[in-house]
Amino acid sequence: MATVFLKVVMIFCIVAVGYAANKAGVLPVESNKYLVNLLLYISIPAMIIDSMSENPLTPEMKRATLEVFLGTLIWFFAVWLLGLLVLKILRYRPPEDQGVLLALMSSVNSGFMGFPVTASIFGSQALYFMVIENCTCVFYLYFLQVLQLNYGTKKRADIRAVFRSLCNMCMLAALIGLVLLITGIRLPEIASDFFGILADATVPVSMIVLGIQLSNSNLKSAFTDRKLIIVCLVNVVLVPVLTFLGCNWLPLTNWAKLTLVFASAFPGAVISVAIAARENKNADLMAKGIAMTTLMSLATLPVAAMALMELYM
Repeated sequence: MATVFLKVVMIFCIVAVGYAANKAGVLPVESNKYLVNLLLYISIPAMIIDSMSENPLTPEMKRATLEVFLGTLIWFFAVWLLGLLVLKILRYRPPEDQGVLLALMSSVNSGFMGFPVTASIFGSQALYFMVIENCTCVFYLYFLQVLQLNYGTKKRADIRAVFRSLCNMCMLAALIGLVLLITGIRLPEIASDFFGILADATVPVSMIVLGIQLSNSNLKSAFTDRKLIIVCLVNVVLVPVLTFLGCNWLPLTNWAKLTLVFASAFPGAVISVAIAARENKNADLMAKGIAMTTLMSLATLPVAAMALMELYM
């Protein structure tokens, strides 16, 4: 337990490095664009391929993979219904912003933030299952979330823009990894080492990026919105607790339980801000919510990680 706690603390200490580097002018906000590109186009795809190529597809792995994939799909629709209930209770105004809050409650950063944190705490096999979870998550973020954002309006999603968003390096890496997994092809040692070295950059770079993002967030104004605070607490506290209660006593593999619960504990995905802006919704409200859930997760994620390590590992 102490080892897990120290691992989590170490990871989030790197967030503090990014925060301090930005405040000191060493890494200005403009640098974030290039660091994010490094992650999305190079290190995270390398991490995906490295993880999926190292895990043989045994019967147990096949079962757990199917459970994670279907479980994640069911999870998004279940949280969608929960979000509608929360909005009805809160009676949030203006009504045109309700879609933003609905999307915020079910948005999870299980890729950009989830991959490095999962790999550092639970290892490469857990990362493999988080990659499977993220395949469904990408479909949600770029398609189902668009429907959520337009909740209560008659606007239709731009299908072409959705499919363009789905075509990215991380999805390509997942497809390559899936081919390697199904065919049983093993990468040569030099290729495996190559992807492994690139993948190792993901943890420090992603946490530094997170620190830079937090240092430029308008958290002061966010903490004056009581209903937004409630929505953020639903995202990082209530949803993970309900996910645990819904999964723990089902006849699922431990890997599936760990993945589904841990993925639900991550804060809102940063890409949700860009999607809200593209849909002409209140992107500023979404940005405040993402920043607040990220800050809250610095306290909730270590607790979730230690509990899941004790229960399922």
